[in-house]
Amino acid sequence: MVHETVVLEGHLIDSDIMRRVFDRVVEGGGAFEVQEFRVGRTNEEVSYARIDVRAEDPEALDAIVESLRYIGAVSEAGPGSCAFAPAEADGILPDEFYATANFDTWVRVEGTWMPAADQRMDCALVLRDGAPVCVKQGKVKHGEPVALRGPGIRVRPPERSRDYSVFGFMSNDVSAEVNKTIAVAGAAREMKRVREAGEKIVVVAGPAIVHSGGDVHLARLVREGWVDVILTGNAFAVHDLEKSILKTSLGVCQMSGRAVEGGSRHHLFAINAVNRVGGIRPAVEQGVVASGVMYEAVKKGVPFVLAGSIRDDGPLADTVTDIVAAQAAYIEALEGAGVCLMLASALHSIAVGNLLPARVRTVCVDMTESVPVKLSNRGTMQAIGLVTDVGFFLEALAQEF
Repeated sequence: MVHETVVLEGHLIDSDIMRRVFDRVVEGGGAFEVQEFRVGRTNEEVSYARIDVRAEDPEALDAIVESLRYIGAVSEAGPGSCAFAPAEADGILPDEFYATANFDTWVRVEGTWMPAADQRMDCALVLRDGAPVCVKQGKVKHGEPVALRGPGIRVRPPERSRDYSVFGFMSNDVSAEVNKTIAVAGAAREMKRVREAGEKIVVVAGPAIVHSGGDVHLARLVREGWVDVILTGNAFAVHDLEKSILKTSLGVCQMSGRAVEGGSRHHLFAINAVNRVGGIRPAVEQGVVASGVMYEAVKKGVPFVLAGSIRDDGPLADTVTDIVAAQAAYIEALEGAGVCLMLASALHSIAVGNLLPARVRTVCVDMTESVPVKLSNRGTMQAIGLVTDVGFFLEALAQEF
């Protein structure tokens, strides 16, 4: 058998890193021996592990060690400097390119560790102006130096908070039996913390917010300055605007809860009325729209991005129908995010999760477990999932401020 020794440092036990290391070695067909393990004696003192990894052949060993690098392991023999190769053409990477995780990443360039900018998952690491940057594949230019798999890349997985927090004890847990009051209070505390730190509070909104009556509470949060960015699609905005103009949502009266005769045309009427005057902002300024989340966003100057999909009616003039352009607008809007609330939207929540670094505190609220589970399975493991009615969540959250 061939072997290689790797070392890890950090809060290895309570952040579940050691278990994940052992699992990856065994799943890769290898074996391991813990040669040294020092446990940190205080909250501030980190643990240290030195592990000998063995496999049947060099290819299997390389695959195992590569997987361990994604959770913070480095070779005891020394990191070396990262290897780079030029992009073959615009959007075409060399075969051995390194694909990023959403964990904070450092690249060793000519003997110096440098942090990667614009951290997000599923990107290439490209040297621009001598520094590593996470770049979406389609944005890599011909000839740019692209980082290759192997030594010289180090990641730091997120660790459980050293302080008592819902983001510590609930991380990556999804259950309908979670104490919602505690979780909501914890989310509110985190929003207050990031506001003091000058970071953004991002809301990813789904149309169920309007159907459930949660729009009233979200509008209040926007009005009172607790939302910095709204990322959503055409549907949420249409239903919000329909409620403002016609007092219905998908043709259901939001005062009585009863279907309105001919109400199936109401969302099209709302799109027509808003597009007639040129979009959401002109509709607010001209009095066509006088209430709702989008109204408060315009009045407060809160930026929003509506990303289009194949299902959209209309769509609204504000909807970005070019998907690549919509992704770029989402990326720009997420700069400086500290908290992200993903509210009753599977499509946009998972999309935003792919664009967030793992250090952003994330709460995913949905009526079914499948949405937060899918979000976690696709790499957004820092998100806490709340299986509950989004209207209840927003009402309880608004009461915290």
